[in-house]
Amino acid sequence: MADTPAKTSRAWLLDFGRGLQAAVGLHEMSQVVLTPTVFEVPYTPHYCSEILSWQDQLLPVVDVPSLLEGQKVFRSQQDVIGIAVYQKSLVNIGYAGVHLANLPTSLFVSDDQACALPPQLQYWQPLAIACFNLDNTVVPIIDLARLFSPTIRQSTFPKIPSHATA
Repeated sequence: MADTPAKTSRAWLLDFGRGLQAAVGLHEMSQVVLTPTVFEVPYTPHYCSEILSWQDQLLPVVDVPSLLEGQKVFRSQQDVIGIAVYQKSLVNIGYAGVHLANLPTSLFVSDDQACALPPQLQYWQPLAIACFNLDNTVVPIIDLARLFSPTIRQSTFPKIPSHATA
């Protein structure tokens, strides 16, 4: 009997800066805004204190390093914003922005690359739904519905090791 070939899927590798990378499915990124104009919103969570006007909508913009580190992380440069698409419910699709340090990278991921989330990356645990090995680096696959959920602020994120956010 011949071996069954491993299933391969397309994904986006997202670089959030500060050494933080994760992946999402190909269909979960709508577009990228290269010169974003964002507006600060007072009295909002430290990781989601900005909005972006996009296609006649105001989208929240999440800063993943600020979320994972539990405090506002200031960016030294203007970055790009990925417009993410996620399933809010069985019938509703949502859009939100996410700060990125660089343009997303398209890649192919096979089932053969699947691996467990190692202890040094446990800070991704509240968001990660799976992981894969890419050139000897473990990359979490994040659930955007969790990332943009209003209940994410109640999540407890394990501490990021200081060497991880160089």
